[in-house]
Amino acid sequence: MRIGECLRQEGIITEDDLQAALIEHKRTRERVGAVLIRMGLASERQIAKALASQLGFEYADLAERPPDSAAVVLIPREVALKRTCIAVALQKNALTVAMSDPLLFTLVQDLEFQTGYRIKQVVATRTEIIEAIQAWYPDKALTRVSVPPRGVREGSPRGDVPPPRTALTTFAGLPEEDVFEHDADAPAATAETAPIIEMVDLVIKSGLKSHASDIHIEPTEGDVIVRERLDGLLKEVMDLPKWVHDGLVARIKILGGMDIAEKRLPQDGRIRATTEEGQQVDLRVSTLRTIFGEKVVLRVLDHRKGVPPLEELGLSAASMEQIRHFLRHQHGMILVVGPTGSGKSTTLSSALASIRSERTNIITIEDPVEYQIPGVNQTQINAKINLTFASALRSILRQDPDIVLVGEIRDQETARIALQAAQTGHLVLSTLHTDDAPSCVTRLTDIGIEPYVTASALIGVIAQRLVRRLCMDCRRPYTPDAETLRALGVSEAEAATLTFYRADGCEKCNQTGYRGRVGIYEIMPVVDDLRRLIVQRGAEAQLREAALAAGMLSLGEDGLLKVKAGITTPQELLRVVTEVRATRSLCPECGTRVAPDFAACPSCGHRVGGGCPHCRRAIQPDWKFCPYCVRSTNAAANGRRSSRSMPSRRRAAELPAGKVAEFKKGS
Repeated sequence: MRIGECLRQEGIITEDDLQAALIEHKRTRERVGAVLIRMGLASERQIAKALASQLGFEYADLAERPPDSAAVVLIPREVALKRTCIAVALQKNALTVAMSDPLLFTLVQDLEFQTGYRIKQVVATRTEIIEAIQAWYPDKALTRVSVPPRGVREGSPRGDVPPPRTALTTFAGLPEEDVFEHDADAPAATAETAPIIEMVDLVIKSGLKSHASDIHIEPTEGDVIVRERLDGLLKEVMDLPKWVHDGLVARIKILGGMDIAEKRLPQDGRIRATTEEGQQVDLRVSTLRTIFGEKVVLRVLDHRKGVPPLEELGLSAASMEQIRHFLRHQHGMILVVGPTGSGKSTTLSSALASIRSERTNIITIEDPVEYQIPGVNQTQINAKINLTFASALRSILRQDPDIVLVGEIRDQETARIALQAAQTGHLVLSTLHTDDAPSCVTRLTDIGIEPYVTASALIGVIAQRLVRRLCMDCRRPYTPDAETLRALGVSEAEAATLTFYRADGCEKCNQTGYRGRVGIYEIMPVVDDLRRLIVQRGAEAQLREAALAAGMLSLGEDGLLKVKAGITTPQELLRVVTEVRATRSLCPECGTRVAPDFAACPSCGHRVGGGCPHCRRAIQPDWKFCPYCVRSTNAAANGRRSSRSMPSRRRAAELPAGKVAEFKKGS
């Protein structure tokens, strides 16, 4: 019901009065209430009560119920005068604010993220609000409240008392000079006393400047910790007082289009920020309730860096050729596997950028779209409208695509549709969460895909991890200890011919010793032998052996090559990859690949490995005698002694099985 009708029904004005006011309203475009007051047909209080009734708000008589002085100071006086509002009561997390115009919803939002309280609106007359501001605000202009340093605050007797909230009440659009009159004796503002808007901007700009991939805002029992993920590792960058937490979270929720009143359930949002250079950066926001308050994580989707070419990802020449061979297929599926944050999306985007052309129709389904690739049709899923990977993939297949990228295979339905598309003339690229390349076959079987379908559609699998790249300005050569060499599977003799580097730290790398990251890869082509094993439901170990026999280089071996090349450190590789030598070696006689548990080459019988030459048990490289069989570990010396002392029949028994027939024939 309109305000004029409310006044007419209450008998304050007549029908003729209402019609006259409406005519004047059309002529001047003033609000009907203002017209009625100017024409002397209704009082300001009558209009305010009718407005409150019309909108469902409570009417506040500030003359009868004066504001609470503790609530008043939460809004600066200049802001209250400019926006004609005054805080009248404070109850737990709700701040009651009297307004002459309750339809100013932007004011409500400003007050919520500036004060950190949920705003409850009440209606009062403009005259009463101005009189209350003059009567209830302190005579002296408000000054910025200084918060002592953390050490002083914790050591003081009143260390548990939070500072007044007036330290946070600077509003958007108003310069600091308009909000606070600076006192010469007032202490300088610090980062802890910064307004909420400035504080959120500082947190975001700090993350963008340091090229962080994620920004974590974590409440603890006594403070708020801000951490940034740099090159895969978290680093604490700020330690804020606890009382700023609610304001920070409220501000971020407003920016991300989230519900600021909902503090129990997790929420997701999106913020578009502008860098100092004027470029747009998207931030994916996630909130989670913890025992000390809501934790916020901002994932930085930085479009400034663009899609890196395949040549910059850290692929060796052989691996690069293998991937290009995969991409030359007209149909089939290519999977990139690894844990979250291992660079799978970057690899896929680089692969698409390398094969895009005006002759191909490339469509992607992503969550979210991290890289914008010119010439590629990119779609972002939206669970709220039931636009999932599976539903979007069905629609995409009716768009005549040549190449389809599915951001992630999460369930059986998505996997089945993607594999069917790969079998019906489309090249499909996707990701899967597995530890290594062979285990992706097992994962597809676990989610309900028949092995013969996997064997038919799969072209190849790329497993990857990210290791930090050494800073070339401060890296220093060093000699790893015996334990590190043993973990790398490098003998002391081989280590003497190599140069290893350690991270030293300098200003260019922020004293970390590393700058950027590089990928290590395990590329498994699905050859005929591997397809037969997949159809036969072969064990994961069998699949790995077949892949290694086909020429696959493991993650550990590829990482070790980068350690030997001085690209990264042994410690960084061992942090990312548990087993560096979890593969096989080459037989020095015939070049056949030999598994780590083999004592002899299965092709020529040549003894391999570092075990005891007699009992074959594992021994340390520096042992001169085997503690199990009490014999010398020098195989050559033992061989000469044995050949002189043992009869020919005994010597035949000591030879590998592969050499027995040849020995007997020669005898």
